[in-house]
Amino acid sequence: MNIAEKFKINPLSVLNFATFFQYQRFVMPISFLFYLYNGLNFSQFILCQSIYSITCLIAKLVAGMLGDVFPKKYILIFSYIMFMLRVILWINFSGFWIILAGEILYGLFKAFYRGNVDSYIYEYFENKNINKDMIKGYGKLSSFQSLGSAISCIIGVILYKYVGFKGILYLELFTQILAVSCLFILPDYKTPKSYNSYVKSNYYLTLITKSIKSVTKNTKVNYYVYYASMLSALTSVFVWNFQPLLKLSAAPVVMFGVISFINQLLRGVGGFFAKDFVKNIKSNKMLVSAEYVAVIISFILLIVGYKIKNYMPISVFIIIICIAIMLFVVFGIFNVSKIHNTTFDYRRAATSSVNTFFEDFASFFILLLFKFLYDFVGINLALSIFMIIFIIILFPNAQRLQKSTL
Repeated sequence: MNIAEKFKINPLSVLNFATFFQYQRFVMPISFLFYLYNGLNFSQFILCQSIYSITCLIAKLVAGMLGDVFPKKYILIFSYIMFMLRVILWINFSGFWIILAGEILYGLFKAFYRGNVDSYIYEYFENKNINKDMIKGYGKLSSFQSLGSAISCIIGVILYKYVGFKGILYLELFTQILAVSCLFILPDYKTPKSYNSYVKSNYYLTLITKSIKSVTKNTKVNYYVYYASMLSALTSVFVWNFQPLLKLSAAPVVMFGVISFINQLLRGVGGFFAKDFVKNIKSNKMLVSAEYVAVIISFILLIVGYKIKNYMPISVFIIIICIAIMLFVVFGIFNVSKIHNTTFDYRRAATSSVNTFFEDFASFFILLLFKFLYDFVGINLALSIFMIIFIIILFPNAQRLQKSTL
């Protein structure tokens, strides 16, 4: 008998605490400063994030297939170990290639974590015959992620002053060990035998094709996937401009932690109340319209922020953008729930991975394009071009979503 079952511990509570420890990432609020410390510049900073996204992209579908063959518990343990190796690497070595290797390991973590963690939650509720609570369960996990990140933001910037990067990396390694230990307590949920035999017949490419077609041709979910992918890519663009903007405005290091804390806190609030928010509106019109306007406002605030170079108004601008990101989180959670409730059991992890595949492809392409635009035309013109592109791309998709019901 599993430890969680033996002591009658709710597996989702264990998973939430494992997530909380895993998201104790003390370097995160000052990651741009860590890059500078290792000799990188802003362009290399964005390049590393692009490589991280393409790593997720390449590994995502393999992660989904393995998640449908092996118990999700062991896939999650593997993903956590990938992140732990990143921390160990950064403790012992430095330089551009070491940072890049760490981002590749982080990409492997995300590829095997996302898609499989929400599939594990769905299988738990399916085992209990309460599938309708998927939004609540995944929303609570999202809130634990954000809570862990928010707390680590404050602790990270405080400890950085006294112990430096190496000290906070050792603390991060300790919390990762706690996180992996929690996962070993989780019970296994077995995959269907029919699908195991299907995979053993080497129909991997068939599975990928069917999963992609399942998402792209299903009118109940495809527009949600496309819109969520664009919002995810925009979140990457917005968030990875926060720290360079604060650095340019000569903001004190503590402000990096405060901004990261607020960002994660608002994401946590969005995740925690996602089910109530969705339940209290009868259509997508309000949510989608608010997100579309938020995208435009966020771009304008970033452009103005780079011009004024004063950290106090810039901090206010960033907080407003964080509210926009909170709306993106709510839509993302609903999108995940929508997919799981319209997917066959034997293809659940693979289909979920296709969903995150779209998100990672969008993030990779957008970040890489942003890097090249930044190199050739500068930050303000790059952001202006991006704003025009996304206003055009998102509009028809937003119109389509406004006509559908939640």
